[in-house]
Amino acid sequence: MASSLVLLVPLLGYMPLAAGTTDSCTKMDLDFIVLEGDPLMAQIEDDIRQDLSVVGINVNTRFLEKAAFNTAMQQGDFSLCFTETWGPPYDPQSFATGWFRPNNEAHYPAMQQMEPPMTIQKMEALVTEVLSEETPLARQNKWTEILQEMHRQAISNPMWSRRVPAIWNRRLSGYLPGPQQYDYPMHTFSAQTGSKTITVAPGAQTGLFVTTGPMDPHSYRPNELFANNWVYEGLVEYGAGGSIQPS
Repeated sequence: MASSLVLLVPLLGYMPLAAGTTDSCTKMDLDFIVLEGDPLMAQIEDDIRQDLSVVGINVNTRFLEKAAFNTAMQQGDFSLCFTETWGPPYDPQSFATGWFRPNNEAHYPAMQQMEPPMTIQKMEALVTEVLSEETPLARQNKWTEILQEMHRQAISNPMWSRRVPAIWNRRLSGYLPGPQQYDYPMHTFSAQTGSKTITVAPGAQTGLFVTTGPMDPHSYRPNELFANNWVYEGLVEYGAGGSIQPS
């Protein structure tokens, strides 16, 4: 169960003048924001900061608690921020529509500085158009255009992935981890001995899962719908590689 992590990068305006020496590089200060208490992100920040120092770029890093991090990210108060993806990579529509909401995610302030001739307004028009496209081939071509342009803009950069380990009692067997980062198909478990009742401690985006909450789809990220799957019988679900299969 892996989830890619991304960097969201507004245009930095940095251009090395020549290779081989920091004397020929434009000096620049950059601001990084990192969620406090995440050791993996801190290690990667340290590696990137050291690499940039070789070409004369000074990095000022702020390790922020969750609320302050979200505020800085939503307001564009960064040159580069580290954050997780929030949905399946093969579900672009729910991800892309969030790019254009002010005070939502880091994409919105980052996309204010898109490289011409593309602008955030033009990109929003492309996304709006593809959402009403009914022909599968035409829809695929339009999504390809959108995602290739976002790749060219280098706003989001996949850097690494992480796994969520599953540990269970020896009296249980048959468990198969789900294809999503937070996906726990409890129906695959079999109790070989003892009680049929088991205690589960699932992890979620904000840490150890404690309660299901209101169960409405807007309170969960798309990769955290395991709680809904435990309560409701859905018609379809994501399989390996993004395939749609009966749930």
